[in-house]
Amino acid sequence: MYFNTPQKKLGQNFLKNKKYAHSLIKYIQPEENIIEIGPGKGFITEEILKKTKNLICIEKDPVLSYSLKEKFDNLNIINKDVLSIDLKDIPFDKFTIVSALPYNISKNIISKFLKDEIRASNIYVILQKEVAQKYTTPGDLLFNTVSIYSTSVERGDVIDNKNFYPSPKVQSQIIYIKQIKTFNKEDVNLENFIKKGYIQPRKKLKNNLKLYNIEGYEDKRAHELNLEEWINLFRKNTISS
Repeated sequence: MYFNTPQKKLGQNFLKNKKYAHSLIKYIQPEENIIEIGPGKGFITEEILKKTKNLICIEKDPVLSYSLKEKFDNLNIINKDVLSIDLKDIPFDKFTIVSALPYNISKNIISKFLKDEIRASNIYVILQKEVAQKYTTPGDLLFNTVSIYSTSVERGDVIDNKNFYPSPKVQSQIIYIKQIKTFNKEDVNLENFIKKGYIQPRKKLKNNLKLYNIEGYEDKRAHELNLEEWINLFRKNTISS
């Protein structure tokens, strides 16, 4: 069995503390379908397999893919870049994403499994702490975005960088995106509408949304609106158009 030196270009920072592996997967139910992204050396994989055998791993690094097949009997490994995978080829009707995500593409991966017509049911991931807090802070654009597509998003443990090899320069944090909603083509239009309100976050909506009917919200800033208020504004403008 051979595991190569972690590759910086692939964002490889391997978790090495079981406490946080257990915390990451605490919501997994027996026999639940799991897709693990970037299993690396199989540190989290090993803990997932104690809960369910219904596991598919997506690993871009061919050396790691080969070594994982040697380490785990009958493990289903897809040796591809996760962002290039057609989700129609995934043999699960419903599945949960688990991963210590590469920091540089974490938002792209979450977006893929949150917004695709074929999408995850839940997403449990480790992110850079700064990004994790944006996903879980009411008023932030990322929080409003994830709230369009899921029922809840919550913070988990903060993980000090010493718990990874090699040690990244930043702290990490777990987030749990739960009960992702079924596909609705209007969701993307709602998201794009909300993004316009955040073009210049410090300015009032009357400056960012000049072309829209925002009666009653002219002097509000984007972060001051909750998702229900954004939906009401969006519907008002959709109906009027």
